[in-house]
Amino acid sequence: AYIYLHNTNSMGNVTSASTEESGLEPTPKQLNMVFKALKKEFEHSSAMWQVRDKEQLMMKLRTKFQKEYPSAMGAPTIDSDIAASIGRTKLVRINRVGATHRHSNRAEVVAKLEFTNPGLSVKDRIAIAMLEDAEANGLVSPGLTTIVDVTSGNTGIAWGMVAAAKGYQTIQVIPESFSMERRALMLALGVEVVVTPAALGLGGALKKYQEILDILGDRGFAPRQFDNPANVQAHFTTTGPEIWEQCEGKIDAIVTGYGTGGSISGITSYLRKKNPNFIAIAVEPMDTSLLHGDDPKPHALQGLSPPFIPTNAKVELFDEVIRCSTKDALDTTKELAEMEGIAAGISAGANVWAACQVAERPEMEGKRIVTILPSAAERYLSTNLYADLMDQAKNLNIARVDDSVEVKDVMQRNLTSLQEDGTKFRPNFHIT
Repeated sequence: AYIYLHNTNSMGNVTSASTEESGLEPTPKQLNMVFKALKKEFEHSSAMWQVRDKEQLMMKLRTKFQKEYPSAMGAPTIDSDIAASIGRTKLVRINRVGATHRHSNRAEVVAKLEFTNPGLSVKDRIAIAMLEDAEANGLVSPGLTTIVDVTSGNTGIAWGMVAAAKGYQTIQVIPESFSMERRALMLALGVEVVVTPAALGLGGALKKYQEILDILGDRGFAPRQFDNPANVQAHFTTTGPEIWEQCEGKIDAIVTGYGTGGSISGITSYLRKKNPNFIAIAVEPMDTSLLHGDDPKPHALQGLSPPFIPTNAKVELFDEVIRCSTKDALDTTKELAEMEGIAAGISAGANVWAACQVAERPEMEGKRIVTILPSAAERYLSTNLYADLMDQAKNLNIARVDDSVEVKDVMQRNLTSLQEDGTKFRPNFHIT
């Protein structure tokens, strides 16, 4: 299996019959793990190994091998820095949200947990991609360049993480309408945070952003996340292939907000090359749907869509737009936490709600839909999503403790008891 995996050409012919000829030297443990995994699966059901081509066989072998020996075919166990740990996020099935009003033959909905990136959002992917692209083109230098951007928070946090790891300064401009948690996280990462009046919206933030760039001159770098091709390319080269491999080639549609445009455009471009019938459905706020022809105005679904259609939102790839109300997004976000154990942000709720609507359609029976969970719930504790819970948490009654209750099995070890028990310390044990 190991030799076949690495030495079969696209026609299914074995091109090398030994590890000596191929240059591969699997360890006995690796071979044993492969054999055990294959033997177990063949005994369970040989049908699952009816594969279309070499690529599908490789994905199935890799999946089974990694379950038996996780580090053998995965990424290095020690990354060079925090930026190198971006990506390779998990894909999980949505089992309970929306299930009470769906038929048993509904489509399967799976969610990409992008909030498990090291910076806790999908924006980590584009920050490192745009920086590496700028470095490759000689546009930036560590210690000399200051990265300046306008952000709703998640991209600014991602820039703070990546800039700290790579030796850059960064200034992020954020309208005051976005959550306080995002400002605090950027400050923690060493970002210079500039807050603009909520009444001026994104337009006011852009004016301030341009003012800062004018002052910095050649020392400033503007990533321009809404029209930077590296944004789309990041998802074409990482997120899309991850989804394809995790689904072992069975994926039929994506339902997600477009935000800066990079994720839906990059993922769709990649997966449609693999599956020409792949469907892309964008999600917009019901309050202001630009692709429906609405005029831009403020909405409560942070990050789902900006007040313009970004260049990176390749609308020619979209098959449909679904509009989600604030109530449906908030309710679904809370259901995700309470019913699935997934604590995510507001846009994740909108994405899952829309994906569940698509899953109900008769034509989607037996198909698989992927959606994106862009960011973690902790960034929304002060917003209308969880503000009531914060008030509830602050006002929880302090429980009365009965001093007469005897605690059983309480741990009382200390240095004296360790010595009395005859604990033998290592010869060079010492305290500094």
